[in-house]
Amino acid sequence: MLALGSSLSALLSLTCDKSPTGPEPYKDPRTYTWTIDTLAYPGSFQTTMRDIWGSSSSDVYVVGHNDQNRGLMWHYDGNSWTDVRLSTTQGGNIQGPIDLTAIHGFAANDIWVVGEKIYQNPSPLPNFLDSSLIIYYDGVQWREEKIEDGRYLQAIWGTSPRDLWTAGWTNRIHHYYNTTWITDSFPVVIPTDAFFQTIALVGTSSGEIFAIGSTGESSSVKTTHYFFRRRSGNWSVVDSFVIQPGRIENKWGYADLWASPSGTLYSCGVGVHRWNGTNWTMLFDHPNFLSRLTGTSDHNIFVVGHFGTVLHYNGTDWFQFKDMDNLGVVYSGVWTDGKEAFIVGYTNDGGKTLILHGK
Repeated sequence: MLALGSSLSALLSLTCDKSPTGPEPYKDPRTYTWTIDTLAYPGSFQTTMRDIWGSSSSDVYVVGHNDQNRGLMWHYDGNSWTDVRLSTTQGGNIQGPIDLTAIHGFAANDIWVVGEKIYQNPSPLPNFLDSSLIIYYDGVQWREEKIEDGRYLQAIWGTSPRDLWTAGWTNRIHHYYNTTWITDSFPVVIPTDAFFQTIALVGTSSGEIFAIGSTGESSSVKTTHYFFRRRSGNWSVVDSFVIQPGRIENKWGYADLWASPSGTLYSCGVGVHRWNGTNWTMLFDHPNFLSRLTGTSDHNIFVVGHFGTVLHYNGTDWFQFKDMDNLGVVYSGVWTDGKEAFIVGYTNDGGKTLILHGK
């Protein structure tokens, strides 16, 4: 583990000077001291982690891609990061080449990860195809879930271990309810020359579930973004907008969704937006694309994105950790428990992953 360089010292070595009379409050995230770890599987040229989740600051996982089909998942035990040996070639239970995209957990012994299984297809083209992958950890071992074949999964969220949702390429939704996987779909018409992908899934304390998806049309280089809501057992399109050359209409951030414990819904992408139950309003605009957001309350939100962008919202104003811009990475995930924070990103060439740890 290396301390962040001298260019960060002015900002990141600050400490919170308090003399509390009672239990010490959580430290202001803007005064965290940050360290950095580098993940790169030996002999590989790509270690690209995309998402992060933890049950505590000493039990954190990152998941993503590695060209050797090893180093796809790493675990932090409070001291160091180690490769989670998923593949059967490493003694694990998961067969064949895979990629991992998103992780969601409820406890240290109840964790779900989604992605794709990759298999060769000699003829006809394309030569490599994918199918849906869901793996589950029960505290002892990782195993693959048996589901109806589909395409690459890249979003997962659940209210409980018995009520889980995941989706990805195509508008098919996999819903785990009690002990059974049920298929559902978003009410969207996909043009014949287009693809559809689900980008984010999240639910609120009101019992509603929201999703962001998009269709891309190769013939017109046009992308349509959709905002979906599930209420009373049915999915509906709440809103949509189109991005095409020469015209950008940005009604919400179309990269990620997060719901605070109070039930307030946020999105990020081009800026950060907040949903009031009827409309989206922009909270913060930023020139860099923002890829992920999370927090512990409406007064403690982290947002990360391209070009090393790291932002913090305290419910009143926005703060950018400017010195982190110089790391030359795309930040792809963030997790916090309110006491510490972990930010995962990968270098521009995908060669290695960096983990920033603030506390």
